[in-house]
Amino acid sequence: MNTKTVKKKKNTNGILILTVLGISVITIAVFIFNIFNVASKSSNASTSTLELDKNSSISNSLYSIGNNPTPLLRDNFKELTAAIKKDDPHVIAEYVARCFVIDHFTWTNKDGNYEVGGLQYVYGPKFTSFSEENRYGFYKDLDLYIQKYGRENLIEVESIESAPALDAVDYNVNGETYKAYYLDVTWTYKKSSAINVDEFQKVGHFTIINNNGRYEIVSMYDDWDAQKAE
Repeated sequence: MNTKTVKKKKNTNGILILTVLGISVITIAVFIFNIFNVASKSSNASTSTLELDKNSSISNSLYSIGNNPTPLLRDNFKELTAAIKKDDPHVIAEYVARCFVIDHFTWTNKDGNYEVGGLQYVYGPKFTSFSEENRYGFYKDLDLYIQKYGRENLIEVESIESAPALDAVDYNVNGETYKAYYLDVTWTYKKSSAINVDEFQKVGHFTIINNNGRYEIVSMYDDWDAQKAE
């Protein structure tokens, strides 16, 4: 009687142990599959390299449009090209600022923080310092943002407004004197479900010089910077 009871308990315990082990193995397998599946989807959606838009090779005698331009940048670059053909310095200065803003403050077409937008519109001797400053400033967290939120959910300039460029006091830099222009630009971003686009800069005060025929940005302030500079 006792012997039979012990055997029955042993059989019951063995079945229970096998059942628990089976459930554990299935649970672990499902867990590993889910991790792999999520990681795979996240990698494909967020960190894939952008393909170069081969139809974006628009250029004029002074500038080129850059990689993967948005429709808004295409439209404004065409206006810049028309102004260059007419040799209208005030309109050229205005659209240099506008094209810079659209390219620089759009992240949906960038691969990482090394790809600082709008550099071609910056005054030549300031090119390197501006690029480095923005790689570790405004563009500092771009790689993280791409991985966390997906490139398509980042900031993209949706609309832009500018006051006509005005003649400014001649600009002196590096021992040279240049004809200068001043204008204000405001812009908005496309709405995003992932980030608060209102936290990003939306105003710029620009000084642009005629550098031997090339119109280049020598200074840009937002409202906060402008207050500090006064």
